[in-house]
Amino acid sequence: MLLSLSIQNFAIISATQIQFDKGLNIITGETGAGKSILMGALGLILGNRADTKDVMQGKDKCVIEAAFSIDGYNLQSFFETNELDEVNPCIVRRELTSNGKSRAFINDTPVTLQLLRTFGLQLIDIVSQHQTLELNESSFQLQVLDAIANNQEALTDYKASFKSYKKALNSLQELQQKEANSRQDEDYLRFVLGELQELNLKEGEQELLEVKLNELSNAEGIQQAASFVSGLLEGGEHGILDQLREGRAQLAAAAKHHLGLKALLNRLDSNLEDLKDLSRELQQVSEQTQLDPESLQAAEGRLQQFFHLQKKHKVNNTNELIALMHEFESKFEALGSLEVEIEAAKNLVTQSKDKMLKTASKLSNLRQSALANTSQQVNALLTQVALPNAVFAISLKELEIEKYTLEGAEEISFLFSANKGFDPQPINKVASGGELSRLMLCLKSLIADKVQLPSIVFDEIDTGISGEAAQKVAQVMQMHAKNHQVIAITHLPQIAGKAQQHLYVYKNAEGAITQTLIKSLSTSERIEELARMLSGENPSENVKAAARELMN
Repeated sequence: MLLSLSIQNFAIISATQIQFDKGLNIITGETGAGKSILMGALGLILGNRADTKDVMQGKDKCVIEAAFSIDGYNLQSFFETNELDEVNPCIVRRELTSNGKSRAFINDTPVTLQLLRTFGLQLIDIVSQHQTLELNESSFQLQVLDAIANNQEALTDYKASFKSYKKALNSLQELQQKEANSRQDEDYLRFVLGELQELNLKEGEQELLEVKLNELSNAEGIQQAASFVSGLLEGGEHGILDQLREGRAQLAAAAKHHLGLKALLNRLDSNLEDLKDLSRELQQVSEQTQLDPESLQAAEGRLQQFFHLQKKHKVNNTNELIALMHEFESKFEALGSLEVEIEAAKNLVTQSKDKMLKTASKLSNLRQSALANTSQQVNALLTQVALPNAVFAISLKELEIEKYTLEGAEEISFLFSANKGFDPQPINKVASGGELSRLMLCLKSLIADKVQLPSIVFDEIDTGISGEAAQKVAQVMQMHAKNHQVIAITHLPQIAGKAQQHLYVYKNAEGAITQTLIKSLSTSERIEELARMLSGENPSENVKAAARELMN
């Protein structure tokens, strides 16, 4: 249970130390005095997110510390699992700085906010006006039913099997998608390989084709030039070679009489042989070069195919196309069917589905068996909170397997009627705010008796009730406080009168800044506060007598 709460530099609370007792602790104060600030501080201890505005103006740091008695609440595994020192009382501390940094500690060991929140859920349950809205949520309604019916073991088994089924189903779907993608890859590779293999690519072919295309494109000019030069060299009696032969004969006759001419004659003979060869080769080029439109068109077409595939695959030549083709061939060979894996995954889905259906059926049967008893217990408590004609019932509807959730295999609905002669309807359609508050009080009372929850906080859930109803609610809280620590923020004197400890929240504006202060009231101070709650400021002796009667 909560033993104490220390607050420093939080909002408009400079410093305060609050001691809490067993049983019923009541917190009262005028509207705006700071009761919500107190709840905010407690929320931070339980892992709520912080805001830089939480730090008191002008201060660098805010510290909130709570001491809890944890004997008898089976928290050993929590401390062991998270490697924390188990100390009683357990000290939880939260530190905030004005620059937005936040730190949390359990017994002086730093912990994450998530871990602090997990720990807080095992220590305190805060019930507020806002939480009554959860009564309309299916998940909350199932949690209530399972808590009252002690279905935790069956629920844990179902959740584990549900997660296993979903995991197996997701794995199967991933494999099937992978198989579908593989089929698409196979079709793509087959098409691309077909294009590349159909060309029968050869290394260096593109370069040779480009040379051939150049020759075919300029065949007429090549033929004319070769034929013209060949004609100049061997063009009858006026050809250059004939003239050179005639000149050689004269030079040979003269060389008999001049030693230097012999060397020149040899050079002339060598050049004559070269020119003869040149003439023959030029004649061959002229004869072999033909105008061939079909070959030209074929070369242009094949090169165009090369350029198209090079552009498509973003490569530069046929050699790179060939390398790409080999890469695609390797990928195609590596493609394999996932049929074996898919079949194994289907078997796992079937097995996990069967297990889930069994655990779901067990949980559903337990829930169905608990409906009547749960409704009976709630209806009994509703009578105690001044709703004698109220009827509470629970409807469970089986879901299709595709609609199963982590919470179970059925759709739940809390039904309620506050008036005799009217059939119960979904609570969001018929229950008023005051009726919802009292229904929540009844449900929380039943749940707290089933779980080891040290403390429960009721944050102004008495809104919308008064008179006899308020007196009945106070009695239920008092009864509930026999087994659990109850902390209740209230505006109703009927509830405040039942307190074993009465804390008063007020503002003090005497200093430089306004501050919220909290104090534990003595018996005489309680009488004054209850009288004020009954009639306002300056209560009469008759009102004070009524306050004493509420306390008694």
